[in-house]
Amino acid sequence: MTHSPRILIRGAGEMATGIALHLTEAGFDRLVLQECPSPTAIRRAVCFSEAVAEGCWQVRGKSARHLHAPEQCPACWERGELPVLTCAEEETLRAMRPHIFIEATLRKRPVLLGRHLAPLVLALGPGFTAGQDAHLVVETHPAHCGEILSHGAARAPEKATEGPGPAAVRHLRAPCDGCFRTGRRLGERLEAGSPVGFLHTGAEVLALHAPMTGLLRGLLRDGTPVRQGGKVADMDDRPHITPQTLSRRATSLGEAVTRLVRQWLQGDDTYASH
Repeated sequence: MTHSPRILIRGAGEMATGIALHLTEAGFDRLVLQECPSPTAIRRAVCFSEAVAEGCWQVRGKSARHLHAPEQCPACWERGELPVLTCAEEETLRAMRPHIFIEATLRKRPVLLGRHLAPLVLALGPGFTAGQDAHLVVETHPAHCGEILSHGAARAPEKATEGPGPAAVRHLRAPCDGCFRTGRRLGERLEAGSPVGFLHTGAEVLALHAPMTGLLRGLLRDGTPVRQGGKVADMDDRPHITPQTLSRRATSLGEAVTRLVRQWLQGDDTYASH
């Protein structure tokens, strides 16, 4: 392939952003992120999905711009920016005809995926089977993050993930469906028990309180609908961590996917297509 491959990443949250950053730093500049019209990422400072609300968003010096049609992508690439599309994915696929498709949403619910989407289809994390849903699956489990599977399914997630303590302590979740409202800002330091925001359920308004003392590393955007159990905030008490700190997992996944794309383009058959 003489030109940079066309790469479509489904999702623009932190993991997808980490992958996009490493791919573009490696010279893969014809890349598009496909996002939903109302993103629910909470670590918004390190997510290109923020471009949907802000128009343009920058992470680690790289700018992403919200676009409404795939025909606008070439001009965006010329400016050195990454397109974030919110049109129907089918429209993007028809116009772009990607060489590589990466499922990077890490959704808890099943999503449609298939090897017909591109010559190389990669899927991150559990819920997908290599050789069936995608050509290859990339592990997201903390102990195996970045490992490549050419057959079988990825490991199930652990309850405790990266951070200063168990997820139950660091993460604030919605007790039921509703609309999250907050006047807090990313980076604010809160004491345990301080109000983070409110959940408007239609029948009542529930106050949501900080589960620990620390800074708001992640915070759902004000006015975002949330499902029961959905994260609305992420807290951290480590002094070297800020909202602009990309997680180790996002970095590891970005490095692994970039290595894999390079191998595939060079004809490396270490991970044979099924």
